[in-house]
Amino acid sequence: MKDWNVEKAAYAAIGLLAAALRLFQLGLRPLSEGEAAQALAAFRFSQGAASAAPAGTVPALFAGNVLGFSLMGANDLTARWLPALAGLILVLLPYGLRRQLGRGGALAASLLLALSPTAIYFSRNLDGAILVAACGLALIVGLVNYLDTWRPAFLYLSAVALGLGLTAGSGIYAWLLIVAAFGLLLYAGSRFLHRDWGWSALAGGWLAARAEAGLPVRLGATLAASFGLVATVFALYPGGMGHAADLLAAWLTGFAPGHNPQPYIYPWLLLLRYEPLILALGLIEMGRWLVSRTIHRPKTVGQVSNLPNMEQDTSWTPFWVFWAAVALLLLPLSGQRAAGNTLLAVTPLALLAGQGVARAWRWISRRALWAEAGLMAGAALVLGGFFYLQLAAYSQAVGSIPLELLGTDLPTATSYLLLAGAAVLLLLGLGVIAWMWRSPELIVAGGWLALVVALGAFGFKAAWSLNVAHAADARELMAGGWATAPDVRALVDHLEALSLEKSGDAHTLPLTVAADTGPVTAWYLRRFEQQTVVDALDSPPDTVAAVTLAAQDLPIGETFRGHGYPLRTRWLPWGLWGQPLVRWLLFTEGDLPTVDRELVLWVAGDAGSPPEKSGLP
Repeated sequence: MKDWNVEKAAYAAIGLLAAALRLFQLGLRPLSEGEAAQALAAFRFSQGAASAAPAGTVPALFAGNVLGFSLMGANDLTARWLPALAGLILVLLPYGLRRQLGRGGALAASLLLALSPTAIYFSRNLDGAILVAACGLALIVGLVNYLDTWRPAFLYLSAVALGLGLTAGSGIYAWLLIVAAFGLLLYAGSRFLHRDWGWSALAGGWLAARAEAGLPVRLGATLAASFGLVATVFALYPGGMGHAADLLAAWLTGFAPGHNPQPYIYPWLLLLRYEPLILALGLIEMGRWLVSRTIHRPKTVGQVSNLPNMEQDTSWTPFWVFWAAVALLLLPLSGQRAAGNTLLAVTPLALLAGQGVARAWRWISRRALWAEAGLMAGAALVLGGFFYLQLAAYSQAVGSIPLELLGTDLPTATSYLLLAGAAVLLLLGLGVIAWMWRSPELIVAGGWLALVVALGAFGFKAAWSLNVAHAADARELMAGGWATAPDVRALVDHLEALSLEKSGDAHTLPLTVAADTGPVTAWYLRRFEQQTVVDALDSPPDTVAAVTLAAQDLPIGETFRGHGYPLRTRWLPWGLWGQPLVRWLLFTEGDLPTVDRELVLWVAGDAGSPPEKSGLP
């Protein structure tokens, strides 16, 4: 009972940590174009200004925002409440895999997901990716537990998760593909190779479900109800069924050549940059399993280990490995290589990593290596810190050392590289000393501890940079090269001040807005009641102010003065090398993003003076 209370307290602490990371300054980053389009559709529907949502609307986001805006009002923070909730659910779902991962493994997996920069980012982003991940993992938790226990309650969890997932985003079909492919693999092993890798357990579960009177019908009704209620916004918008059906077409279209704006390696680069700890520990556990299965006869699906320490692999380790491997191969091919698709691989890698963390913890404890391993890890971290500092200095240094000056003490770029190389040699020497002093086991234990601490610190730094320090910076790789500039909020502040001065109310200023300014502009100007949207500004407006994109030769007239506000910035890392590449990798620094789109606020000459132009962040 004491261990149970400690475990519950640990999950509560992880949940609070995850909630804090996802809710802290949730509205800090301005909405992107995709976010603004989703939020604007729900806002107009909730205000009765539109009877239908535009193409591309994600039904789950639409329903969540209609509900959120109706109860809490519309702003950047409330627009993201549903992804934040889904992100918290994703963190806590490994609790349902305690039987399969072990208590320690499930707890470690939850902690890794709580700290995952990718999971945090999409929990703070009005995108269906985190909803898909939460629904996909809930679907798998239900299926896995049903096959282990044959308790129908788990099938209801899977039915609800599938119904919601089919409204959450096109990525759900990749999750379903992996589950179906694993089932087909087990069937093929039984049918053609005469090896029961788990097909008998799947078939037994299917027969048990069919044998229970009325269960298939009730499951179908549960799936249909969860899908239908969300897709139709609780029967308020039947057209949402069509948007849900469009998600399958959108997923299939993502495989078509020419529809992917990012290079093939983009998803893998995201994992390397933002998920070094989960990726490293997950791949290590995958490799350990592949090696061990040649020594020990693997279990089949449905045979859960009864060993108290879960020392052997559970029956579901092959599925975690299959899931992670297929996801890593699928990422470059599907869904226009959207950054959110990486959650398809991050989730199983986190489960494998959590299982591996628990295993390594027991291994070190059993061999009483904590003192020596801690000493070795401390020394390795000191050398690693020195290596990091030299790379940081190299990224900021100017020039390099010619060969004839290598003997001098000039503090230039090459000298820092030499010192970084010396740190690597000392690390190798430390490994040799550990080998001679104790055994290879000490190298494994100390190296594992140092790896966890170093990559954990690097991952936390990446999470803070991505979600707080550089939240609106196009230089973050996760942003895909484009970011909404915070200056759009300065535009709103100026218009509100002008409206207050001219009409006594912050949102009653007559305003003309060009339609091609896009959804971000429409979202941030949504509260201005007397705005006229025009396809193009072909004559001077008859309102006090107008908002257009920056362009030459606009027929604005001589009585208007214009002031520019960056709307969207663009920056791509491809082609970086040497010092610029290291500086970007370590500090997300480099040349300032270029202004890709700019708004111009035109104000009649006697309406007031524009503020000083603000610079890019």
